[in-house]
Amino acid sequence: MRRSLRIAIMALFLQCSILSAGTSGKIAGRVIDGETGEPLIGVNIIVEGTSHGAATNADGYYTILNMMPGTYSVRASMIGYQAVVQQNVQVMIDLTTPLDFELTTEVLAGQEVIVIAKMPTVKKDVTSTSFRVSSDEIEQLQVQTLSDIVNLQAGVVEGHFRGGRAGEVMYIVDGIPMNDAYSGDNLFDVESDMIQEVEIISGTFNAEYGQAMSGIVNIVTKEGQKHYSGKLSFFSGDYLSSHTKTFMHIDHINPLSVSNLQMSLSGPLPFMKERISFSILGRVYGNDGWQYGRRIFRPQDFSTFSDNPEENVIQSTGDSTYVPMNPSEIKTLQGKISLKVSQRDKINYTFFYEDEYHRDFDRLFKYNPDGNYHHESNSYQNGLQYTRMFGKSTFLTANASESFTEYSQYVYKDPHDPRYVPIEHLTQNNSNGFSTGGMRMWHHFRNNRTRIAKADLRSQFTRSQTLGLGVSYKQCRLWLHEYQLYFDENDEIRIPSDSSWYNNSYTRKPVEIAAYIQDKLELGEMIINMGVRLDYFDPNGEVPEYFYDTQGAPKREAKTSHQWSPRIGIAYPISDQGVIHFSYGHFFQVPNYEHLYINPDFEVNLIQLKGDQPPRGRYNIMGNAELKPEKTVSYEIGIKQAITSNLTIDITGYNKDIRDLIGQITMQNIYGGKFWRFINRDYANVKGITVALEMLEQPGSVGFSVDYTYQSATGNASDPMDESKNQESDPPIQSEKKRRPLDWDQTHSLNMSMTTTQMGFHISLIGKIGSGTPYTRESPYYNNRILNGERKPMTMTFDLNVTKDFFLNSWIISPFMKITNLLDRKNNREVYPSSGTADYNYDMVFETYRGYKTQEEWYTQPNFYDEPRKVIIGCSLSFDQKR
Repeated sequence: MRRSLRIAIMALFLQCSILSAGTSGKIAGRVIDGETGEPLIGVNIIVEGTSHGAATNADGYYTILNMMPGTYSVRASMIGYQAVVQQNVQVMIDLTTPLDFELTTEVLAGQEVIVIAKMPTVKKDVTSTSFRVSSDEIEQLQVQTLSDIVNLQAGVVEGHFRGGRAGEVMYIVDGIPMNDAYSGDNLFDVESDMIQEVEIISGTFNAEYGQAMSGIVNIVTKEGQKHYSGKLSFFSGDYLSSHTKTFMHIDHINPLSVSNLQMSLSGPLPFMKERISFSILGRVYGNDGWQYGRRIFRPQDFSTFSDNPEENVIQSTGDSTYVPMNPSEIKTLQGKISLKVSQRDKINYTFFYEDEYHRDFDRLFKYNPDGNYHHESNSYQNGLQYTRMFGKSTFLTANASESFTEYSQYVYKDPHDPRYVPIEHLTQNNSNGFSTGGMRMWHHFRNNRTRIAKADLRSQFTRSQTLGLGVSYKQCRLWLHEYQLYFDENDEIRIPSDSSWYNNSYTRKPVEIAAYIQDKLELGEMIINMGVRLDYFDPNGEVPEYFYDTQGAPKREAKTSHQWSPRIGIAYPISDQGVIHFSYGHFFQVPNYEHLYINPDFEVNLIQLKGDQPPRGRYNIMGNAELKPEKTVSYEIGIKQAITSNLTIDITGYNKDIRDLIGQITMQNIYGGKFWRFINRDYANVKGITVALEMLEQPGSVGFSVDYTYQSATGNASDPMDESKNQESDPPIQSEKKRRPLDWDQTHSLNMSMTTTQMGFHISLIGKIGSGTPYTRESPYYNNRILNGERKPMTMTFDLNVTKDFFLNSWIISPFMKITNLLDRKNNREVYPSSGTADYNYDMVFETYRGYKTQEEWYTQPNFYDEPRKVIIGCSLSFDQKR
């Protein structure tokens, strides 16, 4: 079955064209005689500064395909008529820009008419909820990273799109998926200065997009132009907060605690100005963070505590230095090289490189900060895109890419580092508070190499129909090795044997193949997007024949899976500036590979060694290479209406039924060992309504957007590992069999942004207000436990950005200031189950505290709050030969 299905899909690949994620838009319209109203035949339509153009047909219609997102000037000319140039024509990803011309008889030779194009306030071919943010809008908002842009959109709560689990979003850059196959995370955070346009789809999406259940983030990066431009930017700052009791060392101001240096350059390659252009950006960013510890102890120290403080034995060799406990460092290099081989052929080469380091705050190590993990990752991606125009109505795009990422987690990279000490320094100090010695003992290493081949043939089949067919191929090579160090009876440090549960490694090469067809019909005023997608997955794994003795059981090859996904979207105008849209679709996603291959030897250990849980799992968790795709059936209906020429309102209701989510089942072998295996068992439902109001900024005025979302996200489990967590608690908790609010269910959310340009000042104010997400009230003296039956406090954040421009010929000097969490609000990220707040734990009155410092300090957790107020000041120097 596996071989025959793969052959069938590959045969389809050879027979049809291949459709990749949208990276371009379309200009279409009609040219008529301004005096008679009759269509004009053979009018030349040229997009100035490019090689794109078309000629009108017998009915005066024309279409220009494969236009990169951006703002253009379009010229219509014909012998005997005055030429007309329409400026400020905006092209967007996957949308049609309507552009009609009226030509009048030429009076003076060479005379032309300049028109500032007025783009329609309501895009009438948008069939589902999506937001498109151009490079100009990004500059006005003054946001730094892609994640800042994404979290501004309606229905997005801390990376959760419309109530879906984290990791259900596909990130696409220039047509190539950029998700880490192992964890599902975004592989690269594309810098805002490299983005030409980003399309954020939080509703349903077309069949050309796969491997996502909740949303799509589609990014097109900038290409170099015929003129040179560049930018040098630097900023630094620190956290300025009055919450000194919560955040240790926050009152110490270091102007270089947060620093950023960024350089970019774009333009033509010397001596090849008409053929080769480039765009490149480099950035170095460092942040000491806002969560500090103090080096009172070192990992080599050993202390003991008792109920009588006078009997405590404390060994302390630290230097009392304040140490950042959530620092981060990022180095990125991103770029694109474009080669125009001919008027019909073009090649783009894109590259991304990122080196990242960070540490995560853990209150256990607040006074022994050297004992916690270091996290390092290194990633790169190379992509090659070839575009070929066939006439004026068809173009082919072929993509090939290779990405590689490696991740490491350890305290000391060398497992035989002499600074390692036995785990008893960490676990046997009779303390229920801060660590006074010892360190984490796991080493975790993994890498992932992904190769993708795609192509695209999109054709304006008729004047009202755009058709595409397609297939894509993706193969990953995943390697993982992790182990927990221990000391033997001779106090020698050891790595467990390969057969031990505490030493795991594997290499897997899963394959994904997809075929799809997408059709866009523009039937007068009505737009129909419809398509169907077929996805095939070969996990390249194995599973035991039976589970009463998983290690002794023979292993068989895991079965493959496939999924059909039909989708349709309709947009229909109800007025000259209003449109109603409806969309419906089946969506799916192969589970993150870490859930397929964890514990590759299917080991069940009866006795757990002292120490930690594995870095990306839990004790006695077993992967399942035969996990089926997770599935969502989603639909939405909405209306968008222009109130004035610059003000629009959008109201959309949506519903999502989510099935076959990853969960766990509790099992037991013949030796009495309990273990948990991943299966498709969880389910959820999300419903909601969004109301969005947008005012476009006009010169000298104020632009703003406000969106409100009411949402209900319920399900039987929020985390794939809820079952094992519940069973390992003391006492064990029975997993829920009915729907409850999910951990990220935010009933009310409000996003606001305001921008204005006055006397050279660019000002943006961004605000987010949200009702509290759920938590489960628990306490030894509270028996009425209801899963996620209570709500955390509301959250509110405002960010202010101010920039002043000083012009000097083609140069601009721009000093700026950015303040995040302007009001220095202590938003609760986590809360104590006994109190419903991060400020106090009622249970501590029933506990006897033994350890360093006080019980009150132990229960003060800065990581339970969002980051405090941050102030950065900087300056940018930019030039553009076009100015």
